[in-house]
Amino acid sequence: MHIHLKNCHPPVEQNISIGVATQRLPFTLLPKSTWDIQDVIEHYRALSKKLPAGLHGSRIDWSRLEKIKMLSPAKCYIGKDSWLGYVVFEFAGTERVVLECPIEGNATYLISGDWKAMIVRTKAEIRHEFADRYTKLVHRGDWFSRVRAALRDRRS
Repeated sequence: MHIHLKNCHPPVEQNISIGVATQRLPFTLLPKSTWDIQDVIEHYRALSKKLPAGLHGSRIDWSRLEKIKMLSPAKCYIGKDSWLGYVVFEFAGTERVVLECPIEGNATYLISGDWKAMIVRTKAEIRHEFADRYTKLVHRGDWFSRVRAALRDRRS
């Protein structure tokens, strides 16, 4: 149990030297201007071979990530601890981020506000505790137009 807690539920870290609480994210920031959507896709192709038994047979739609890339995100974070398969995309000019997953059966999430504090929660917790700060878009019809419109409607 100790190993599971250590590996899957990292503690909030305290930076003693400046007294600022920091929090570990279940995502890793990819370096600005050095990543390409193909790098993200290759990362998840390798990960898909290690998916749990129930997810291993899932279909993966790489075009989801490619379409979000067309919106020119400023930053990209890839999942490492939770939110299996999700990628966080930040955009200039809006407080909203897009969480996209190429594994079929997962929706696109748009989150506004302090998303870094929110994504340490489960999707169900976000839907319950932050109902006014997230939008869930199911991959039906022209979901990409709905993503684009949601980002445009919430630009600051």
